[in-house]
Amino acid sequence: MSRNLLLGTFGGEGGEGGEGGEGGEGGEGRVGIFGSSARTARALITSRDGVVGGWHSNEPPPKHHTTGPSALDLWSTQRRHQILQAELLSGITYDGAGNSMCLEFQKRNSGDSQPLVHMKRPSERDFQRQLNWVRNYVALRSERNSEIIVQLTDVLSFLGSVGSLHPQRHRHTLELLSLVQHVTIIIEMRIKHALACRRPVEYSPQIQPMIQTPGHGALPSGHATEAFTMAFVLYALMCTGPKRSADPDGRTFKQLMRHAERIAINRTVAGVHFPADSVAGMVLAQTLAEFYIARFSGKGNVFTRWFNGNHFDGDFNYEDVLDMAYKRKLHPKEDPKNIEKGEEMSISMSDKDKTVSVPDSPLLKHLWNGASAEWPPVNKKK
Repeated sequence: MSRNLLLGTFGGEGGEGGEGGEGGEGGEGRVGIFGSSARTARALITSRDGVVGGWHSNEPPPKHHTTGPSALDLWSTQRRHQILQAELLSGITYDGAGNSMCLEFQKRNSGDSQPLVHMKRPSERDFQRQLNWVRNYVALRSERNSEIIVQLTDVLSFLGSVGSLHPQRHRHTLELLSLVQHVTIIIEMRIKHALACRRPVEYSPQIQPMIQTPGHGALPSGHATEAFTMAFVLYALMCTGPKRSADPDGRTFKQLMRHAERIAINRTVAGVHFPADSVAGMVLAQTLAEFYIARFSGKGNVFTRWFNGNHFDGDFNYEDVLDMAYKRKLHPKEDPKNIEKGEEMSISMSDKDKTVSVPDSPLLKHLWNGASAEWPPVNKKK
């Protein structure tokens, strides 16, 4: 599952620049950066023989590079990405089996695990009822065909249209969003595996999706999780940095949310997701975004969230998720007295004074500072 994984944005590296075959012989602009062809290799051999001269071994050795976060600037994009990916995933653990899964963060020093997101999958009957929403959305397939096809591999172009993302002017921002997306995919796939939810077409052969049904579980929706996670993180970079306005009229935030919502709903239109999958995806995205921002910048609060799919019904609406407006419906045979505190909510969040303690990372902060500097101050509305 690839949704514009961005590594090709930074100079067309094609899988690690010179090490991965740079488009023949030119690679980065075809201006003489070592190509991978045998012809170039032969030319370099004969060229060296002609100019190298006598060997000198008495030169003082170069000093080691200075260690620390700034050393990241020395490495190629792909290797830097791998280093930061390992750092961002550090401390993430998973707990649960059967119908539920808990994503946790384990502190490096104390070893204490703190819950980030609890997810409980809907029952088979809950998904069966959700099938009506999938059937009704079929009517939008012709209208949204081009969007759905593009979003198979690219969701960032839609979010980037709000902030005018540019590969040269926002190089660090794009690199950071690529990192966020890669790590989010790893986490969401682990949760999908644990919950093992079927796709709509498995409930009815009349759904007949307009695209290939993915070869993994449905809940949470990957497109919803990734789109909303990147939208929240991009918004933090655009509007909440030093000397910036916090989007006083909310227009930027709303446009990012609406794009992410439409991307998520398009997966239901295509016939590969239930609305409940998108709700779960956005719940996961909210906490992941808070977690990432805390690791990157040391700012903001990280709240534990719950998604309870039992007896979930209804369509997906991003404002309802933000407001935690989805209410769990009691089954006719259930006794309200037997429902645990908080169990009656389809989604919920920990109290404001009970946040997850997440330390920042010097490595991740180095990238965050570079990305934040790419966004000019926003004039405050008078």
